[in-house]
Amino acid sequence: MTNKYYMGIDVGGTHITLDLVDDTSFEMLPESTIRKSLDTNSNPSEVLSVFESAITECAAITGKESVRGVGLAIPGPFDYGQGVCKITPAQQKYEQMFGVNFRAFLSSTLSTDKPVIFNNDAACFAMGEYFRGGAKGFDNAIVVTLGTGFGASFLLKGRPQTSGEGVTEGGELWDVPYREGIADDYFSTRWLVAEWKNRTGEEIAGGKEIAQAAINGDQIAIAIYSDFGTNLAEFIAPWLNSFNADAFVIGGNIARDWDLYVPALQAGLADKLKKPAAIKPCTLGEQAPIYGAALALTMINATDVTSKTLKPSTAIDTAAILATLQNNQAVLIDGPADTPWKNLRLTLDLALRKEGIKAIWFNADAAYATDGSMNIEQLANIRLDSTASLNVLIGTGASQAKWNNAITIEI
Repeated sequence: MTNKYYMGIDVGGTHITLDLVDDTSFEMLPESTIRKSLDTNSNPSEVLSVFESAITECAAITGKESVRGVGLAIPGPFDYGQGVCKITPAQQKYEQMFGVNFRAFLSSTLSTDKPVIFNNDAACFAMGEYFRGGAKGFDNAIVVTLGTGFGASFLLKGRPQTSGEGVTEGGELWDVPYREGIADDYFSTRWLVAEWKNRTGEEIAGGKEIAQAAINGDQIAIAIYSDFGTNLAEFIAPWLNSFNADAFVIGGNIARDWDLYVPALQAGLADKLKKPAAIKPCTLGEQAPIYGAALALTMINATDVTSKTLKPSTAIDTAAILATLQNNQAVLIDGPADTPWKNLRLTLDLALRKEGIKAIWFNADAAYATDGSMNIEQLANIRLDSTASLNVLIGTGASQAKWNNAITIEI
């Protein structure tokens, strides 16, 4: 019998890493690792093409028929259910990807019947660490990743929590207010680099250089890392208490500089915790989110995220819409809120692919405010990809986008 595999993908700020995980033994397939550099500031066509080629290359190791699905561990903000990016240009990564439907582009890479799912990278990291890493054996753990951004997950017996006692709505901490900004501003490489410039007046390439300076005895670098640990203790202590955490597990690139900031972290937590919590480093590194992304594929109903249940609406003239899509580079598809948007998009995308056309699909609802109204400022973040053969913004309110030379279709 041919072995079957789940493909897990760790999506970082500068690269993506892929591996195949056996669906029975849950061991990674030796020599299945694929690593691709990624310019997250490039246009959607270039970014998504890197993902597509990497998935194809990884699947070719065993044959794509052996791959049961693809799980991506990807940073937020992201609409994980729909596979739509909600990272804004202000976050200095994936600057042109706001509103882009990743699933729409990647779902046909292997087969439209195979699920392509998305989960928070920190949640996937946490699941991997619970499965066989630093969080193993702890029932109530807060697991964080410190790197280009600040990821976090509240882990209850191995399952990420997105609500409940002591948990933020959504189960993330990056956007929680802290001092003069949010947590992501302070617990990331960005803060280290900014602090170096503030204290020395000099530009520096990144956290690695500051860490090396600290190791070499530079007092400014040592102080920056110490303050990083103190600040982290101040921020995380209330959450460790409210979640009744028995462990605080730290991963990400900054975790490699453990000895530079963890002593200050431990000192800062000493008189702030209601009960002791183990402070542990991750042990799996990049394997953790890959395991977690693969594990997540075992927790879903594949028909919810594939075209298996596609039921096109007979009331919509898809043939006429297709003719417009095939003859224009930028199209806005607008209509009432009760329009079956998902099925319409699936129908149109499958038809376009039969004609050899790969569209970049954008979801208008990525720009909705919490009350469901269109946020015009957010809508401006949905940017036309001038290099793509076809850009489609679909959903109620799409016609309000200011895309040059765009054709508007009203449903």
